[in-house]
This record gives sequence, C-alpha cells and structure tokens, in this order.
Amino acid sequence: HAIAMHGNPKYNKDFIHVEYISETAIKGGNIVRSAIGSFDTFNPFILKGISAAGISSIYETLTTGSSDEAFTEYGLLAETIEWPDDRSWVAFTLRKEAYWHDGKKITSDDVVWTFNTLMEKGHPFYGYYYGDVKEVIKENDFKVRFNFNTNTNKELPLIVGQLPVLPKHYWQDKNFEETTLEIPIGSGPYKIKSFDTGRSITYELD
Repeated sequence: HAIAMHGNPKYNKDFIHVEYISETAIKGGNIVRSAIGSFDTFNPFILKGISAAGISSIYETLTTGSSDEAFTEYGLLAETIEWPDDRSWVAFTLRKEAYWHDGKKITSDDVVWTFNTLMEKGHPFYGYYYGDVKEVIKENDFKVRFNFNTNTNKELPLIVGQLPVLPKHYWQDKNFEETTLEIPIGSGPYKIKSFDTGRSITYELD
C-alpha cells in the first residue's frame, strides 16, 4: 500500500486518514485565492504556454505523500506497489474504483500512454526527472511495471509514483504539444467549473 525511502511507512494499509487531518472538518463553502500573472492554457505538461493556477487539482498521481514523516509514498490511483530488494523496477496495480470524470475506468493503457507521451512531447523536465526509466510495460489492464536502467537510484520507485496520469481517450486525437483552453478531463477532486481567459478560473469539488 506504500513505499518508504528508508524504514517502514508510518501508516498501515487500513488507515482511514493521516493524523494531521481533522475528522470533524466540515466540507463545503468557497475560497478565493490570488495568482500572479495570467494563463493561456489548461495543459500544464508542456513547455509552451502559461498554465492556469490550480490546474493540477483536477489530476491524480499513482501515489501521494504524507506531511508527517520522511519521504514515503502511499497508493492513490495505485492500490498496491511492488518492488524487488534492489529497487531495479516498480509495479503498480490500479484501483478498480478509479474513474475519470467522464465515467470511464482508469487503466494501465492510460499510465503507459501518459509516461511515453510526457517523455516524447512533454516539458523537458519529465525527460530529466524520469531519465533512468528504461521502459513502462502493461502487465494487464490494471497493472503496470516500470523497469529501470540502474538499481543505484533507490529513490526512483518513489519518484515514478509521482507521475500524473492523463486520460488516453481524451488526448489521443488532440495535439498534445499545443496550448488549449478546452476543459480537460481528469480524475482528481476538482473540475473546472468556469473561467475567464487570463483572468480567473473556478474549480468545483467533483
């Protein structure tokens, strides 16, 4: 359910929430935040354009970290994580209950397509950050494996877990390398409700 850089994860697989979250917190209401500058795209994954503030809230990653322990990643889109002692590869099994905002299931095809697209067409950051990944392989509809070029980077399985996953069916007939103000599909907690190009954007809880 989790992988730690050193030692063991703080929370076991059955934990309900992290300790610094209040169980009695009320969900709801509105908040207005400021952002410096403007925006001309909802595609934050390429070098071209200026992406809207907060756009990452519509996407989810394979894993997510906690704020009360050393570098540890817990499964988010991934239900389980597997790796060998030498950390020469890592495999993620996706949650069957993980869906895109349009109701389609998130599958291994989405993960493989996302990784390959970001490496080939995404911001140069991705080529650097995931440069030690040799290949990503679909093992079945809900399991993917990342093989590494080296086993000396013990942090790499955790880094791979930070991969944002994009919907292949949404992007495959679009030019990924161009800016766009078409409202995208994600799987995260928020959706884009409305926007005024370059001036404001409103998200709503899905």
